[in-house]
Amino acid sequence: MSASAVERYPLVLRVLHWLLAALLMLQLGLGLAAEHAVPPAIADRLLAVHFPLGIVILCLMTLRLVLRLTLHAPAARRDEPRWRQRVRSGVHAALYVLVLLLPISGHVIWVWMGADRHLPGGWEVPAFFMPPEDETGRALAWYVHVYGAWLLLALVVLHVAAAFHRQWTRGDGFIARRMGWGSQPPRRPCTAKRRT
Repeated sequence: MSASAVERYPLVLRVLHWLLAALLMLQLGLGLAAEHAVPPAIADRLLAVHFPLGIVILCLMTLRLVLRLTLHAPAARRDEPRWRQRVRSGVHAALYVLVLLLPISGHVIWVWMGADRHLPGGWEVPAFFMPPEDETGRALAWYVHVYGAWLLLALVVLHVAAAFHRQWTRGDGFIARRMGWGSQPPRRPCTAKRRT
């Protein structure tokens, strides 16, 4: 089946989409609370959840990227302006990059802090590097992590707003059709005539 014939994302991608959306909102909330809203003792407990949750998000996002590259997905509308397709593709690419980059930068910070890298079940996340005495790398990872989180939040808001804008302006059930809320719309009949 060609991508142009697909009206809806495959079930596994839809499940990963909503699971990651929920986990990312939880993760952003944990990070913001730990940095700004709670006493240090509680912040330490929140960060102890923040780190393993970041590893889970990294694994799920890697799986989603692999599946997204191998499974058919809905194609862009042919009547959509080229600039809008490019903006949408750029936003989606930035979302993928940030969701992968934030756990990696968080891991770098965690290793530099010498914090416990054990996950529930006893598995330890490898350090992958030995932090040098110069803290430039840690500072860079911190900037990527913090400002990347704010950028991710802004792009998520833009992504959601664009989806609802299209839903409301076209009235074509875009969100339900793409994400699987409701029944699959009937396929358009083939208009090509058979040779006799």
